[in-house]
Parts: sequence; structure tokens; C-alpha cells
Amino acid sequence: MHRLVLVGFGNVGREFARLLVERRAELRREQGLEARVVAILTKRHGSVESPRGIDLARATKAVESGGTLEAFGRPVRATPTAYLRKARADVVVEITPLRIAAKQPAAEHMLAALSTGKHLITANKGPLVYHYRRFRDLARRRDVGFRYEGTVMDGAPVFNLFQETLRGAHVESFEGILNSVSNYLIGAIEGGGTLQSGVEEVRAMGLLEADPTMDLDGWDATVKACLLANVLMGGSLRPERVPREGVAGMDRRRIRKARTRGRRVKQVARGWIDGGRVRASVRIEALPAGDPLASVDGTSNALLARTDMLKEILISERHPGVRQTAFALYSDLIAIHEGRLHL
Repeated sequence: MHRLVLVGFGNVGREFARLLVERRAELRREQGLEARVVAILTKRHGSVESPRGIDLARATKAVESGGTLEAFGRPVRATPTAYLRKARADVVVEITPLRIAAKQPAAEHMLAALSTGKHLITANKGPLVYHYRRFRDLARRRDVGFRYEGTVMDGAPVFNLFQETLRGAHVESFEGILNSVSNYLIGAIEGGGTLQSGVEEVRAMGLLEADPTMDLDGWDATVKACLLANVLMGGSLRPERVPREGVAGMDRRRIRKARTRGRRVKQVARGWIDGGRVRASVRIEALPAGDPLASVDGTSNALLARTDMLKEILISERHPGVRQTAFALYSDLIAIHEGRLHL
């Protein structure tokens, strides 16, 4: 039995809950895994606990109807950090909104979980970009799981690939389209639409960050680029110190001009080593038609990595949505159950 606490119950959290409900029998039959959500902690919909397990289907429906969680367990009055320190739980799933700051509540949630011997699964890249090594080392000392596949490229196996499957290969550089929202918006403008209409479309898909500037001003892609550089290349980058260009001020004429030259405008995140130092950038670029990133359209994303062993390797995920990020949490839970505690 794995007792889970969900910290955050937004689009990804609710989709993860749906997966647990839909796959309950399969998890028992094929994995021998019984997952019970014993608490859900939120800022907007209240926080509750139920040792016997929360009815996830009804809780999801209630929140999506604009209601609260109060009917699904005992109210939790403590702050999430205080609650997590004392909670009778095995796994903490931290999925609160992205913030750009070294000091933030999500980081405290993660520290509270790991320091009290609980496994940690997260899709929240904000705390990791600042504190990855601290979390990693603490998890290893406490011999608990620390997995974060959903932080970059939704459910595509980026960290699993390089840290588990390709052990011994060293990433030397990368370039990628890492923000689905920006890629979709550039395509919408390219197709004759407006930035605002595109924003409403991705909001309806559930892809827009709680704070839209995280996507529109390039922060999401920059955090992902820094996280890849820090985790896979040994960097120590902070997103606020990395050159960044978002799509908020995108000029349609720039896109038209690129098309007349046979090029495609894309937001490209890069990481490389310069003079022994790991560097990164996120810029709007006009890519030649033959570039493997030029054909990545819609909400699709892609990462092209260069290593000392396999030269170039391309990972691409076609039109991911919220379910794909939820799947990353789901697969991380299975990995921890199987004893694969660390990426």
C-alpha cells in the first residue's frame, strides 16, 4: 500500500487522479501496487485528509464544478509544509504552479517530504532548478525516492533516457522546443491568427500556466533549459541569469519574413559548454527548413541532444496534453514501487 498526498490539484493533479482511478485494477494486477490518496492540499479548494482514502472521482468532479474538497475528508488546518512533516503518508506528489524564486513554498514542501522519509514525485520544475542537488543528496541520504520526469517534455522519457538507459554517455549540448504553449502560439500567428486568440485556445486545452507570463515571457522554457543543463550537464544555472526571449511581443512580420526565406520561426532553448562552463539560452530563431526542430508544430515538443557516445539523439513528443504530464507522475510512482528510487 502506498499512501499518497497530493500538494496541488490543478489540471495535472486532477488528470493524475483520473489515471489512478482508471488504472486501479491494472496497477493491482500488473504491478502489485495499491495507491491510496490520503490527503489533497490546495490553496483555492481547501485541504482535506482521509486515512481510508479520498474518493478521487467525486473530488475531481467537485473541483471542476467550482466546488471545494470539504466533503471528502477532515479539514487540514496546518500549512502544507507543517502537515507534510507529520503526515502518515509514503509518497508526496508536488504539483503546485511554477514560480521563479529560490525561496518558495514548493521548495519547502519538497524538503519537508524528503527530510521526513517520504518519497517525492514532482512535475514542478521551479524548485528543482534552484535546489536539484540538495534534493538529490537528501533523498539518497534518507534512501527515499526522488523522481521528476514530468518537469521537462511532459511524459517523454528525457531524464529516464539519459540517467537510466544511457548511463555512461555524457550530454555535451542540446537544443529543443520545450514550451508547447509558445510553439502553438507561434504557429497560430503564422497561420493568420492573433496572439490573444491563441492564448484562449491553449487556456481551454489546460496547457497555460496559472501565471500566463511563465509561458508568454519565456520563463517556462528557460527553467526547463536550466534544469536540463544542471541535471544532465552538471551546470549551476539560474533562470533569471539566462538570456531569454518570449513570444509576448511576437511580430507577425518577423514570421512572414522568415517564411519568404524558407525558414520557420521557433522558440529554441539551448545548452552548451563554453570554456568549461555550462551555458544556456532561450531565443526566438528563424530555423532553416531542414533543421529537425523546424517541423515541430502545434503543441508538439522536441529535444536534440549531442553526447560523446551516441552523437545526436532526437526525442520528440507529438501534440502532448495534460494527460502526458500526468502519465509522467504515474510512471514515476510505478518506478518507486519497483525500487527505482532515483533518476
